[in-house]
Amino acid sequence: MGARMIFGTYRKRDSYLHRIDPRTKLLLTAGVSIPVYLADPAGLALLAAIVSVFAVAARISVANLLRGLRPVAPFLAMIFLAHLAFGNSIPAAAIPVARFVLLILTTILLLHTTSPSELKTALASFMKPFGGPGAEIAFMVGVAMAFIPGLLLDKETIARAQAARGYRPKGLSGFTSIIVPLLRRSFRRADSLSDALESRCYHRDAARYYYNRELTRSDYLLVGGVALILVLSGLSVSPGT
Repeated sequence: MGARMIFGTYRKRDSYLHRIDPRTKLLLTAGVSIPVYLADPAGLALLAAIVSVFAVAARISVANLLRGLRPVAPFLAMIFLAHLAFGNSIPAAAIPVARFVLLILTTILLLHTTSPSELKTALASFMKPFGGPGAEIAFMVGVAMAFIPGLLLDKETIARAQAARGYRPKGLSGFTSIIVPLLRRSFRRADSLSDALESRCYHRDAARYYYNRELTRSDYLLVGGVALILVLSGLSVSPGT
């Protein structure tokens, strides 16, 4: 469950954040992520407060949001221990971890409140000035986003099936026992997708996006409010720690 929350299982709900235009949410995610690298501890606390407000607006409990960090907990622990090993104090070592946590949480919020098709369309809108290559990049990102949850589910299914047969994977042989059937399933998914695209007469120059929704007052107010908070807090000029 935690791993799927990170890469997104979109949950359709009637919340304020769900109703916001996906282009606005994608822009806000990028806009909040940039100051994460520049903020001092006080700035990080403010960003954490903003993420908490967004979680409430999306009707997501903080506990459920934090569960999405479970799959990356070993990675976060390695970052923390590495900074300690280089002579940093505990507070100094915790700062990089806090930055990664905030980046992951903002991504969880985006994927939790935006369907893959909406996110792909929003990305295509931003990539439109780049012409055909931009549309292809947006399409590939959308396909990757659709594949990742399935791959994670396949990995769990394979591991449980092997455990049910009494197999305990260890070392390189354990890695191979997971990756080989996972690759086989991935190739099968890719073949199915290729057949589906061909049956729908897909070609690279086709008009694939028919999303004409206009930005509303709520979108402008949200972007303006977040931008004002970041400017007033001085995050844009705060030195990183």
